[in-house]
Amino acid sequence: MEKKIVGVFNDHTPQAGENSSWQERLRQELNAEQFFFVTHHHHTILGIAGPGSGKTRALTYRLANLLQEKVPPHNIMLVTFTNKAAEEMKKRVREIAGYLPPGLWAGTFHSIGARMLRRHAPLVERSANFSILDEDDRAAMLKLVLASYKSELKEKDRDLFVKRGLLGKIISSARNSGLELGAYVNSRMPELAPYLSMFYRVEEDYEEKKRLANAFDYDDLLIVWLRLLQENADLLLRYQEQFQHILVDEFQDTNVIQDRLILLLGEKGSTCLVGDDAQSIYSFRCAEIDNMLNFPHKKAGCTVVKLVQNYRSVPEILELANCSISNNNVQIPKQLTAVRPSGDKPRIYLPSDNYEEAGFVTRMVQELYSDGLQLQDIAVLYRSSYLSQDIELALINQNIPYLTFGGLKFLQRAHIKDILAWLKILENPRDELSWQRVALLHEGIGPATFQAAWQKLKSYPNPLEAVLGEKILPQRGRQGWQTLKDTLARLHEADRDSVPQLISIIMKSPYGHILQQKYPDDYVERSLGIERLAAYGARCASVRDFLESLLLEETLILDSIKEENPDKDFLTLSTIHSAKGKEWKAVFVVGLNEGHFPSALGMKNLEEERRLFYVAVTRAKDFLYLTAAQEDYRGWNRYISGPSPFLTELPLHCYQVVEEYDI
Repeated sequence: MEKKIVGVFNDHTPQAGENSSWQERLRQELNAEQFFFVTHHHHTILGIAGPGSGKTRALTYRLANLLQEKVPPHNIMLVTFTNKAAEEMKKRVREIAGYLPPGLWAGTFHSIGARMLRRHAPLVERSANFSILDEDDRAAMLKLVLASYKSELKEKDRDLFVKRGLLGKIISSARNSGLELGAYVNSRMPELAPYLSMFYRVEEDYEEKKRLANAFDYDDLLIVWLRLLQENADLLLRYQEQFQHILVDEFQDTNVIQDRLILLLGEKGSTCLVGDDAQSIYSFRCAEIDNMLNFPHKKAGCTVVKLVQNYRSVPEILELANCSISNNNVQIPKQLTAVRPSGDKPRIYLPSDNYEEAGFVTRMVQELYSDGLQLQDIAVLYRSSYLSQDIELALINQNIPYLTFGGLKFLQRAHIKDILAWLKILENPRDELSWQRVALLHEGIGPATFQAAWQKLKSYPNPLEAVLGEKILPQRGRQGWQTLKDTLARLHEADRDSVPQLISIIMKSPYGHILQQKYPDDYVERSLGIERLAAYGARCASVRDFLESLLLEETLILDSIKEENPDKDFLTLSTIHSAKGKEWKAVFVVGLNEGHFPSALGMKNLEEERRLFYVAVTRAKDFLYLTAAQEDYRGWNRYISGPSPFLTELPLHCYQVVEEYDI
C-alpha cells in the first residue's frame, strides 16, 4: 500500500523585530524552499531533502538563524550522522554568523548519549569513566559468559554462538528494534526458540559483567540513555525544558530507540528533522524508514517541506535516478530537479564477463584522467566488497593508485586494538577485556593464568594501583607480568592528556618487539597505522576524549588518510554504504547483475536495494557508468545471470548503451 505525505509550503512573513539585513541575506543565499525551512517557526518541521539539494546548508543556516534570534546555544541540540559532520556544521555556522558561542549540544545520538550518561553515571550504576565496548569487545565479553554454558549447547551450535558471535548480534538487533529478546527470537528466528531460556540467563550475566567492568556497549548508549530519561521524571523534565530546539540530520537512518528519544525530548520544544526516505539503506543496523514516513502522524500539525532542487548532478543523471526510485511504492513522492545545465547521458556497458568489466573500468578511468579529471574525482562503487577484486587487480596492473573503503575497519585491526587496550586500562582500571588483551601478549601468561590473577585483582577498588603496588604477582608468567607492570608504571606516570606521548611509551616498551614478532611481514605498515592513530590523538584533549571519539566516529581513518596525503591522487573504490554522503565527478557502479545487486538476501527487501541503487547513482556529478557482466567467474563455477532489475526497469531514454567498439 502506497504511503503518501503531502508537502506544505507557504511564503514566510518576517516577524516583528527580525533583523531585516539578515533576512535579506538569507533570501539571497537560499532558494525559496530552503528559506522557508530555515526561518519557519512551527513547532515541528520535517524536511524531505533529496540528494544534492543542500540539506546540510539548510540545516546549518537554520542553526545560524536560531542563534541570530538570540536562542541560547545550550537550549539547542544538534544531532548529526557523524561527529565530524557536527564539527563541520559548527564551523560553517561560525563562518555564516561570524561567531559560535559555547554551550551547543552537538554530535551523534551515541556521543550525546555518552555525554548524558557520564553526567548521570551513578543513576545507571556506573562511574563517569566507564568504557565503551565496540562490536568486537561485546563478542569477547559474551564469549567469556558463554564459556559456562557450553554444556547446554549442541555441538553444531557452539561455533555459531561462541566463535561467530551470533548471540551478540541477536541481543543487539532485539534491543535496537525495541523488542524483548523472546519476542525477537520467536518472530525472526523461531528455530532458536529452544535456547531462549539460556539466552535470557546469558543476557543477564552479560549485563552484570558489564556493570562489574564499569562498561557500556555501543547499544547501551541509546538504550540506557532512554531508560535514564524514562525512569527519572525530574531529569526528563529538566532536559525537555532545556532543549527548546532539537535539530536532527539524516532522520531516515534512525532506529526505534532513536525515534523514541526524539519524541520524548521534543515534547515541550521545537523539533526540526531532515532526511530523505529514498536514501534509507541501513535496515541491517535496525534503521526504520517508517520513523520518517510516519512522523507527521505522530506530531500533529507537522509541517513538511520538500527540498528537491539538486545542485550536484546534470539533469540526465537525475532523470535516471527519478525513474528508478519511482518504482518504489513505500515512499514520500518527489522529483529531483536540476539546477545545472544539460550534460552526458548515463552509459550502460554489458561486458562478456567480469574480467572484461574490470578492463572497461580501468580503460575509462585512464580516459577520464587524460581528459583532465583527477583520480580523486572518480569512484568505483559496488554492492559488496568481493565485487572489487578483479578491478583491483586490473588497477594494479596499470599502476593506478587507489584506496578501498568498506572492508575491515581500521579500529578492528589487532595491533590498533592492542594500543587502545593499554589506554583503556589507564582510563578505566576495571576494564577486564582490556586487561586480558594486554596480559595475553606477554610471555608465560595464558587465559587460565590471567583469569586466576583477575579473580584477585577485581576485588580491589582500583586494579591498576593493585598491580603497580605488586599486590598481585602470579606464580606462573612472572617475567611477563613484571614486563606488563613496568610498562603500566611508565604510562601511569606520564601526562594523561598527551595521547601521542602515551602511544610512544607503548611502542618503546617490549610491546614494540612483540608487534614485530607477531607481524614480521607487515610490521612497517602496522607501525604507520599506529603513527596515524597517535597523530589523531594529538587533536584530543584527553585519553577519554580520544577513546570516545574513536568509537563514535566512523569516518576518522578515511579523513586522516586524506589529510596525511593532501598531494596524492587516489581513485576511490567503495561499497555504496560507505559512499553515502559523498560525491564524485565520475562514478562507476559495477556488478549490476541479479544475485550481486540486488543480492540474493536483498531480494527480500527489494525496495531498500533500489534505494541503495538510488544512493549510488546520485553520487555522480557529470559522468555515470553502469556495468553488468554477461558471464561471471567470481564463484567456484561460471555463473550466468541477467542484468539487475534496476537496469532492465529503466526507460530507454534514461541511458545510452556502450558497445565494445565504442571503447
